[in-house]
Amino acid sequence: MDFNVFDILVIVCGLYMAYCAVMMKTKGRINSGVVMSRGIDENQIKDKEGFISYIWWKLLIVGLLCSASGIFNMIYQSVAETSEQYVLIQIIVNAVFFVLLIVYGIIVARAQKKYLK
Repeated sequence: MDFNVFDILVIVCGLYMAYCAVMMKTKGRINSGVVMSRGIDENQIKDKEGFISYIWWKLLIVGLLCSASGIFNMIYQSVAETSEQYVLIQIIVNAVFFVLLIVYGIIVARAQKKYLK
């Protein structure tokens, strides 16, 4: 079974996003590198609890879906009957991953607009 480095990276990044979401919900810690734009710090949030409740479950879902897309791509690679079939599915799964990243960026931008001072 071949492993695609991109798929492994997608899985790891998705799991890290899910981990950050769980840490936000359980410990109240905000990982600024994951949910904040560059140059913005946690102290600039006017309602930290509101920010966490707004974004944690969305971050969790996006992280798990990203990981699932990487896992699906790795599994499908081993069972694909033809290389053309695999390439088509890989393009679709990677497109879904990039759409998830765009949606995540929009969610973060809205959260910052709503909760920053």
